[in-house]
Amino acid sequence: MKSLNNKKGVALLISLWILIILSLIVGSIAIEMNIEGLLLSKKRKSFNSEVLALSGIDYARAIIEMNNKANELEINDTEDDFMKSALYVKKGLKSSCSVSITNMGSFDIIIESAETGRNINKLDRYQWSEIFEMANIPSSSWDELIDCLYDWIDEGDLQRLNGAESDDPYYEERFYPVKNAPLDSVNELLLIKNWNEDILFGKKEDEFGDEIIGIADLLTVWGDGKVNLNTASTNLLLSYAEYEDWELSNIIESRMGLDGVENTLDDGIKSIDEVNADSSKFKLQSELLKVTSIGKCGNNKYSIECIMKIEGNKPRIVFWNEEI
Repeated sequence: MKSLNNKKGVALLISLWILIILSLIVGSIAIEMNIEGLLLSKKRKSFNSEVLALSGIDYARAIIEMNNKANELEINDTEDDFMKSALYVKKGLKSSCSVSITNMGSFDIIIESAETGRNINKLDRYQWSEIFEMANIPSSSWDELIDCLYDWIDEGDLQRLNGAESDDPYYEERFYPVKNAPLDSVNELLLIKNWNEDILFGKKEDEFGDEIIGIADLLTVWGDGKVNLNTASTNLLLSYAEYEDWELSNIIESRMGLDGVENTLDDGIKSIDEVNADSSKFKLQSELLKVTSIGKCGNNKYSIECIMKIEGNKPRIVFWNEEI
């Protein structure tokens, strides 16, 4: 009997261990399936957000192609955002809208002039001094900044008085030469000797009362050098020597149209002469448009930025950048 009881006890222990092992196996399988489900859901949302961002680019393209058919007199405040956006594009104004797609997510798009800044590659020394003065950049550094920039852009190895070519210790220590070609982005300025983040993005007032207004938002690498007056920021306009604070009111009022209210259908300056602007420096419409599309699915976002060049009535993509 004792032997039989011992055998039963061993069998019971083995059964318990088997149950424990099976429970662990089932639990680990459930946890793994749950993790795989979460990963699959995240991948699905990530994929959906990318597809939505691409859809936003196509939607923006359709708006741009429709702008010639947009008529202010035929559009009222009760109609959808599509034709309103087309009208804003036609007038050279910034346009934005959001579109939701059932069971998938949404995308936000912004269409604006790519010439809302002064073209780095076309600025002369006097124009740079206008920008530096407005931004409170110390005048003692102007010549070094400008000469180093021109040495970076121009062909050849002839160094300017305050410039730097590839044999300068600054570039040798960083193991890259000067480009000898136009800049492709505003941030490329950070590769150039004497240029830094304070100049591009600003510096708060320090104990000496010195403050720098960042100039990155005043610059672009696109366009013929003329700035779109319908979308130019206040700081951008102030970077032109001919503009003072009090002179901007006429431009701001003209932008708001006859009703004096922003973001309504009559917005937009109708003529350069209307605000006594210099047509050699400013324009009201642009052949280069920057389109930003952000696809959203759950907490996932996918952003695409591209530059479209208008040829006839058809936009052609000349620059493309994606960011998760």
